[in-house]
Amino acid sequence: MGERLQRLLDDAETRADEIVAEAQRKADEMVSKAKADAERRRNMAQRGSGIDELIREAEEKAKVEAEKSLEDNKKKAEALKKFPEDKMQAALELVLKEVLPQ
Repeated sequence: MGERLQRLLDDAETRADEIVAEAQRKADEMVSKAKADAERRRNMAQRGSGIDELIREAEEKAKVEAEKSLEDNKKKAEALKKFPEDKMQAALELVLKEVLPQ
């Protein structure tokens, strides 16, 4: 039983090392790509070329974020529509009592 357990532990350690090495390789690739992209953008900005491309990329990113925000807001609005009317009325009355003088 001891030999089998040791072999399983060795196999698990080997597999874990492989997973860590693969994750490190992917992380290094991602960092390398990000650095290359940043360098490319910096060079384009220094030359004054590619500004249209950078603007287009920024606009696309903003559009995606705006669409996500719109979708989130739609979900929140739908959730509010489902909120029971009597609870909404009670909350409104409570707020009005607190805010408005008697």
